[in-house]
Amino acid sequence: MAELNLIPRVSLAELTTIRVGGAADWFTRVYAVEQLARAVAWATDRHLPFLFLGEGSNVLFPDSGFRGLVIKNRLVGFEHYADEVQVAGGENLGEVIQRLSRLHLAGLECMYGIPGTIAGAIVGNAGAYGQEIRDCIVEVSAWSPAGGVQAFDREAMQFSYRHSLLKDRRDLFVLSCRLRLRPSQENLAARSDEILRKRLAKYPIGLRCPGSFFKNILVSQLSPEVLAGIPTDFIQYGKIPAGRLLEEVGAKGASRGDALIAEYHGNLLINRRLASSRDVLALASEYAQRVWDRFQVLLEPEILVVETEADK
Repeated sequence: MAELNLIPRVSLAELTTIRVGGAADWFTRVYAVEQLARAVAWATDRHLPFLFLGEGSNVLFPDSGFRGLVIKNRLVGFEHYADEVQVAGGENLGEVIQRLSRLHLAGLECMYGIPGTIAGAIVGNAGAYGQEIRDCIVEVSAWSPAGGVQAFDREAMQFSYRHSLLKDRRDLFVLSCRLRLRPSQENLAARSDEILRKRLAKYPIGLRCPGSFFKNILVSQLSPEVLAGIPTDFIQYGKIPAGRLLEEVGAKGASRGDALIAEYHGNLLINRRLASSRDVLALASEYAQRVWDRFQVLLEPEILVVETEADK
């Protein structure tokens, strides 16, 4: 078994797509569950917190960094059985979708271009253009310090819009998942390429951004009184895009320091060059408050905002 490589003082900005955040006291990559268990035991023995990380596409770290151990998921593996596949949590989502297209298996092709790992997609129940990863999940294999390796079926995962059990159970590390897809003779790769072109218009290559900052709002969760104050043309497929509400209160083009809300989309917070986490959060909070004041709608972050002890 490979030795555990513990690296001190690693820049968290270099590990995230927004390129913001201080340093982690310790960092390691794990390629097997045995390494994972050893890493967590090492942190626990030293009374250090630990945090699991994929490709850093949906996370914002504080400027002060993380006073513990960040553990990056590098588990890989892909096995195909008829209309099902077993995929390791550290596999890149886009590469998995490409393999599925070659196997003529449909179900995730509209999610092509979403950055991150399979594990990260499961944690946040990633989705796009009418598809969500929960629709294909049969079972998730996860590990925790207290329970070891455990299997969770779709119901046990408690999936909802951009949410799963794993957002509430940060001690669970996704080892792998079993997906059931739909055999298809469509040109799935062409469909994925079409989706990717749309995504690149919103997220150009190299954009320092964590993805959509706030969740869209489910119409079913709003009271009739609140819904009456929202233009009906804002509603799309049972949701109200957070970006539309933000744009109504003047978010597009707003900035604080090097943190910028995109001029073409109200729900994209961008690091122009050397943005601080403090500025990103202050900018997001300011316009979330404006949305509340105008529409009485509470915007919830879609990304993971890592807090320091002082923030809690």
